[in-house]
Amino acid sequence: MEMDCDRIELFQTIPAETLVEVLVVRNYQTGDQIFTQGDPTTGLWCVMAGKVAMERVAGDGTLATPGVWIEGDMVGIAGLWDQSSYPASARALSTPTTMGWIPRLVVLRLHQEIPLFGLEISRQLAERLRYIQESISSRQGRPMVQQVASALLTLSARMGNSIVLTHEDLAHIIGTHRETVSRALRELTRDGVVNSRHGVIEVVDGDRLRDWSGA
Repeated sequence: MEMDCDRIELFQTIPAETLVEVLVVRNYQTGDQIFTQGDPTTGLWCVMAGKVAMERVAGDGTLATPGVWIEGDMVGIAGLWDQSSYPASARALSTPTTMGWIPRLVVLRLHQEIPLFGLEISRQLAERLRYIQESISSRQGRPMVQQVASALLTLSARMGNSIVLTHEDLAHIIGTHRETVSRALRELTRDGVVNSRHGVIEVVDGDRLRDWSGA
């Protein structure tokens, strides 16, 4: 656990002796549910290894993926202060996925007692807000192949050139149908920009992907 914690900026702000007492580490396999939309927010989760998809079901049953989080990212923070429920479910995208969990009341105490801990939470929240705003603005009203290219460009910056997502996952991120994403990926594949196989989208030419995205 020490090596994993050393890589996580949020955990670096907590004294080692305190971290040992408050941190719970849990391991998941691909597809495992970490927590479920609507459940009470029990604490702060942080990705220590692997990848996690957030999945939200709307009132009409539509499934959307508002984010994919990687090592160092906080997960499930929305209800820490007001005790609201999780607004989305969290699902492991890789094996193993290792999560660190700190109980809600402990997080609130650390937030008051350790200024650097609170600053790191604020920094990550600001970064996430910027990521969401840029993701929305870069796709609205544009041709689907450009939307797919833009989404892949953003994901590759976070996950590397091997993006472990199915066409269905990518469709949920963009807010469209799997078949529509598959058609756009075939066009990008024909142009030598990506190579798509089951569960993995490989970015072959990052410069051309950027051109396609209109970035």
